[in-house]
Amino acid sequence: MYKTRIIIDGDSCPVLKIIERVSQKYQIKAILFCSYCHLPNEKYHMEYRIVDSLPQAADMAIINFIDKEDIVVTQDYGLAALVLAKGAFAISTNGYIYSNENMDMLLYRRHLSSEIRKMKGRIKGPPKRNETDDFEFEENLIKLIEQKKYVQ
Repeated sequence: MYKTRIIIDGDSCPVLKIIERVSQKYQIKAILFCSYCHLPNEKYHMEYRIVDSLPQAADMAIINFIDKEDIVVTQDYGLAALVLAKGAFAISTNGYIYSNENMDMLLYRRHLSSEIRKMKGRIKGPPKRNETDDFEFEENLIKLIEQKKYVQ
């Protein structure tokens, strides 16, 4: 049986304090993957896995590290798709729970945005982060933990 962990794609992750608090409450190990260029200024009570600064280095390290039933926190749709394929769970920093059912649409939208940018088009970025995003992230992270009966 696998023991659940929270794995964090840590390059610019805005919810580290929330993850730290939830992981301690549920006694789940949290592991932060980030490049040495993106170490957080604040020290968190979690394990750190430092990777090279090459593009996708943290993503590849995460994919090679995760086990089935882990929860991965990421804003990267591509990484989330690979996480789901390995039988793990993925959640965005806004609390959006990725699933096999919504992944095709997300990847297609990412592709369309990329094509528009290639043609010098403009895409509106995401809205500024607010307290609601933090609340939804924490609520859905806890829901994943409790719903999937991760607490052992």
